[in-house]
Amino acid sequence: MLKEFYKYEIGNTPIIELPKIYGNRIILKLEMKNFLKSIKARTAYWMIKNLPSDIGSKTIVESSSGNLGYALGYFCAESGHRFLCLIDNSIAEWKRNRLIEAGIEYICVEQEAGYDLRSSRIRRAKQMMESGQYYWVNQYDNLFGIMAHEQTTGPEIWEQTAGKITHCICAMGSGGTIIGTGRYLKRMSQKVKIVGVEPFGSTIYGTIDAPYINAGTGLCGKPGNILRNNEIVDESFTIQDRESIECAIKLQNKFGINVGISTGMAYAGALRIAKKENNAVILVVAPDGGEAYEEYFTEFR
Repeated sequence: MLKEFYKYEIGNTPIIELPKIYGNRIILKLEMKNFLKSIKARTAYWMIKNLPSDIGSKTIVESSSGNLGYALGYFCAESGHRFLCLIDNSIAEWKRNRLIEAGIEYICVEQEAGYDLRSSRIRRAKQMMESGQYYWVNQYDNLFGIMAHEQTTGPEIWEQTAGKITHCICAMGSGGTIIGTGRYLKRMSQKVKIVGVEPFGSTIYGTIDAPYINAGTGLCGKPGNILRNNEIVDESFTIQDRESIECAIKLQNKFGINVGISTGMAYAGALRIAKKENNAVILVVAPDGGEAYEEYFTEFR
C-alpha cells in the first residue's frame, strides 16, 4: 500500500528567483529537489495510486526516457506490482545505470522501420497491453498524470508566487505537467499564459520532424493529454538542442543551479517571453537536475 502523497516528501519543491531580464521577474521551480530527484515522482505516484482495481497480477509497463521509469519502479515496488520499463539506446547512460542500481527491470526497444525511437517504444507498450499480460499506464493520455499537477504543482506555484504569476513555462513531452499545471493556474486567473517548449524536431506543436536529444521531452504529434486539452496552451516554442544545452550550462555557471537539458530549454522559452513583455512574472518549471546529461554538457564547455 502506498502512503499519503506528502508523506513521501513529494512536492513543495522550492523556487529561486533570478535577476530580472528586461524588467521581468524570472523564477525557477526546482523539481530536482523533489523525492526521487525529478518532477516525475508526482506523476508516478498519482498513476500507481489510481490504478484500476481489476488489473490483478498484470505487470505494469511504460515507455520512459528514465525519470518516470525510475519513479514508477519505486512506487510499483511499494504497492506490490511488478514493473517493466521500456527504454531505447538513446537513453543517457547515467539514467540506465540508475535503473540497474534500483533493480528495475527494463527492455531496450529497437527502432522500428518508419518510426522514431520513442514511437517504437510506445508501439511496444501497446502491443504488450494487447497481449493481456501487461497493463500500460500510458503517461501520454492519463487523467491521473494530469491530476498530479493540477492538484499539486499548480497550487504550489500559485501560492509561491502569491498569485502574481503571469507566465508558466513547461517543457512538453507527455503533456501531463503543462496541462495539469495550466488547468489550475487558469482556474485561478485567466490572465496567466501557459507556454510550452519542445525540442526542434519534435512535432507536438512544431512542424519539422527531425532528430533531437532524448532528454524526456518532445514527441511525434500531440499526445492525448494535450489533444484533449489543447485550449490550455497559449503559446509554444521549438528550441534547438544547442541552445537548450547552452542555457542549462549558463544556469549552472552563472547561478550555481545544476539543471537538466529540459530546464535549459524552458529557460530559453522564458527569455523569448521576457523580450516582449513588461513587468511579467515568468515561472519556469525545472523538471530535473543535470547529472544525467553531463556527457552533453562536456561537449559544449
